[in-house]
Amino acid sequence: MDAATTWTDIEAFLLGFPDTEASTSWGMPGVKTGGRLVAWWRDRDDSPGCVAIKVDRDEAEALIQDAATPFHTNDHLRDRSPNVVLFRPGEIDPVELRELLTDAWRVTATPSVLAAWTAENEPDA
Repeated sequence: MDAATTWTDIEAFLLGFPDTEASTSWGMPGVKTGGRLVAWWRDRDDSPGCVAIKVDRDEAEALIQDAATPFHTNDHLRDRSPNVVLFRPGEIDPVELRELLTDAWRVTATPSVLAAWTAENEPDA
């Protein structure tokens, strides 16, 4: 992933995790794990050209409040999904984006799938 990262790149990265599938959310592409959305494209009037992504609830507030980050939210998400942040893919460093996507999958994956993946990929964790 680089500065020209697209939704297709994000989707391909997430689909590399176990128990993930391409899906949709309100007619826009998304990726689910265990039947729950991890991330989705959100190109609406209140979030043009953005990706919505799950994060830890405490982290969501910190990301949104830090003016130095490209993360934000909107009234719709704030009311319905306080653990979701928005960002434009080209505004995030590719290494940080991979970490963010991995964390999004981790906070959304079912406990058994997460435990198996962690044992295989992070044996010292």
